[in-house]
Amino acid sequence: MTRTTLAPLLALSLAACGGGAATTTTTTTGDGTSGGEVATAETHPIRTTTPIPFPRPAIAREQMSPELQRVWELVEVAVAIRPPEPPSDASVDGVTAWAQGPFSEWLGQRAQAAGEIQEAIIPLEEAPAHERGVAAGLLGYLYETTVADVRGAPIPDSIASDPELLGVYDRSMNDALLPTARISVQAYRFCGAAFEEANSEQWGEWSTYCSDRAADVGEVFGVATDASPPDASQPVVEE
Repeated sequence: MTRTTLAPLLALSLAACGGGAATTTTTTTGDGTSGGEVATAETHPIRTTTPIPFPRPAIAREQMSPELQRVWELVEVAVAIRPPEPPSDASVDGVTAWAQGPFSEWLGQRAQAAGEIQEAIIPLEEAPAHERGVAAGLLGYLYETTVADVRGAPIPDSIASDPELLGVYDRSMNDALLPTARISVQAYRFCGAAFEEANSEQWGEWSTYCSDRAADVGEVFGVATDASPPDASQPVVEE
């Protein structure tokens, strides 16, 4: 029963979170450093958000455009919205009530945050390649953590103890998460392509990081990552 109530709930909520996500890439224009320059040091602000485990950027975060800094902070705030604790009642009824209550509310909060981030990315359409790459990496991370958190949702004992039911449940869950996982992979692949466009050894760690994350997410959800690299002058959209 739960496999037909929980998975659709997740699918609908994730559709709101993942649908229409877009990171754009265009010909490099705009002010600021090119990605290979050392910016003048400024006093780093005291942040209240938890840092995302990205490679060290070649340019200090504080020296990047205000638009990118805003996207970065919004993603940190979004991923800090943690899913609720699993229910103490692991029965079908207990997990279903939890999924339709606290867990659904968490997904709604994450979806609202994702929408705000998508809007904040729009001004970066004509940003330098390295900024577009960072923005895409941030977007990939947002959706990767979303699907990871959903995959960590509790499974009713009656399903977990039955290998056949558990297999059906896992397939249903993966089907529900696939569109969001695909966006994560696409964003990470765009990130790598943008840093190739930047053509700076100083951003090599980011290029490798994004390629590795695309491969890992793609392997888990069966999303192909061996196609031609995305065009770094085109927006990232759901395939």
